[in-house]
Amino acid sequence: MASPEPSPPERPARLPRRWPSALTRWWNRRLPKPSEAAAPPVPTPRFRNLCISREAGSGAGAIARMVGARLDWRVHDQELLDAIAARMELATEEVQAFDELAPSVVQDWILPLREEHYAPQEAYLDHLAKLVEEIGKGGDAVLIGRGAGFLLPREKTLSVRIVAPLKVRAARLAERLGVSVRTARRAAIDLDRRRWHFVRTMYRVDANDPHSYDLVLDSHSLGLPIAAEVIVRTIEAGGLPKVVTPTP
Repeated sequence: MASPEPSPPERPARLPRRWPSALTRWWNRRLPKPSEAAAPPVPTPRFRNLCISREAGSGAGAIARMVGARLDWRVHDQELLDAIAARMELATEEVQAFDELAPSVVQDWILPLREEHYAPQEAYLDHLAKLVEEIGKGGDAVLIGRGAGFLLPREKTLSVRIVAPLKVRAARLAERLGVSVRTARRAAIDLDRRRWHFVRTMYRVDANDPHSYDLVLDSHSLGLPIAAEVIVRTIEAGGLPKVVTPTP
């Protein structure tokens, strides 16, 4: 009877392979941390600035300051003129003469391009464009008039037009300026015409076209507080989304 063949010797259990410590550290650095992986992208506000175009005497300045106070945004109206006057080293009253005044065709062609030879009006326009751009980059600003809404990026700017009946605007201007209603009415018409020509010449748009704005508000029919509230609610609606707690 043949003897049974001897069984092969048992192999020792294979130990788990150990990775070099340097390779392990490199791999761990590549893995996202739990906190980083779960962090959602940070949303950005829809509107970073508010630009208000207005008819003379419509109360746009008062509305702008109501909105600025509610949102804690800085309002730029007369402040723009003061800043430009400081840069031009002129009195604010002198700069006021060029404010929202369209340049003539002759000025566009014959004035040299070097800033030290600019006419005061051309220097005003240059400083205005630079100042509005600086304010726009900072954000959280309310800019009144001067075509600012056509200078800043349209997708990041809430553009609003404030209007009111001429009779109402004339009465408001007459009270503010201490003149007759007839004189105030003529002043409102002249100022509206001046501003329209300024926007038309500088930006090639019609300031009276409602399609140039996100909102057109009648400050007389709505009232100044409600008009301001509509603007605030619009900006808030385009802001950071609210976190909704799911119900169990």
